[in-house]
Amino acid sequence: MSKIPTTIWLIEPHTEAKHEILRKYLDAWLPIITRWNGRVLFIDGFAGPGEYIGGKDGSPIIAIKAVLEHKANIKSQIRMLFIEADKDRCEYLKQKVSSLKIPSNIGIECICAKFNEMLTEIFKYIDEQKTKLAPAFIFIDPFGFTGIPLTLIKRIMRNEKCEVLITFMFEEINRFISDSKLWDSLIEIFGTDKWKQVISEKDPKKRIEILHAIYKKQLEKDAGIKFVRSFKMVNKINKTDYFLFFGTNNITGLKKIKEAMWRVDKSGSFQFSDVTYNPNQLVLFEMGPNYNQLKQILLKEFKNKSVSITELKNFILTRTAFRETHYKKQILVPMEKAQPPEIKIECAGKRIKYTFPPHCIVKFL
Repeated sequence: MSKIPTTIWLIEPHTEAKHEILRKYLDAWLPIITRWNGRVLFIDGFAGPGEYIGGKDGSPIIAIKAVLEHKANIKSQIRMLFIEADKDRCEYLKQKVSSLKIPSNIGIECICAKFNEMLTEIFKYIDEQKTKLAPAFIFIDPFGFTGIPLTLIKRIMRNEKCEVLITFMFEEINRFISDSKLWDSLIEIFGTDKWKQVISEKDPKKRIEILHAIYKKQLEKDAGIKFVRSFKMVNKINKTDYFLFFGTNNITGLKKIKEAMWRVDKSGSFQFSDVTYNPNQLVLFEMGPNYNQLKQILLKEFKNKSVSITELKNFILTRTAFRETHYKKQILVPMEKAQPPEIKIECAGKRIKYTFPPHCIVKFL
């Protein structure tokens, strides 16, 4: 994604897919986070003007509408910060927001500033006041690959109830990785110089795998994020443009982002491609999850072992790309019906056949 000189511009299909993930996750996040917290925070770190040519909503308006249109009766105080460094886009966004009717429990501020500088200032104030950041969802969606230091991500995630959705600009990083003038910026982004191993790698697929793996590991190990998932965006020339990285320390957040990602890509490959996208084509069938793949993963992990239904569900949710809803009817029922059976179910007390209560044990034969 290159720099765009205009205030507003045409939206691309992969951006719409990204926004769909954002909206679906916010729809799930809002009632959960506001149920237990009287004050919550949404930050859009590279907010843009809030609108595209043709009138389609940008991420700030999508986030506001997620609150305004939610079917839940949200009574918590919601503060929404939209940070945009470009003055013209920031002013455009302010005008866009001013046209909306906002309830008294929602506070909205459009800030004309750089994301990293603004967040650093916020955290400095929080530290001086010896207080904590409110439970927050922070959307970090830059045009380029600078301005999102790993140290800042780490500082955000020191707050237990914070979550991040980060656009990792693979294509630009990959294209300029040999330019030594940018190495300081790359070290800042990754929090390490391990990315240098990509410079001598000639295989494009391996370059993608290596950079993705390094950034994911840095989010997990250095930034201390317990659960990290990613979603690949492919551009019009069939090249990987960027990855969306989601980070949370809450297993419910993991569950909900996987649900949002599966809705955008029903194959479970966690990928969207501008090349194959055609909004006018009638869908004759949709590629579904590869349940046999999940079965093989489970057999590799649990063959000749016993595991509780609860543990099995947790393994699928946290250690695979599949959802926690993908294993009973799709995997366990056929395995129990097989002749001879491929699993044995042991339960304390009565059990209806082909059901799998949490207290039961599955033995993979």
